[in-house]
Amino acid sequence: MRGRLRSWLWRGLIAAVLALVFLAYLQPGFVVDLANRAYMCF
Repeated sequence: MRGRLRSWLWRGLIAAVLALVFLAYLQPGFVVDLANRAYMCF
């Protein structure tokens, strides 16, 4: 039971992350800004 619940939690987390990435790519300006901020760290 516990292993099954943990498996579903991981699947939900992965689905949420993929959904956020998809939504971020709908706004190209946000992605460019995020990339520029990451680049400025180096």
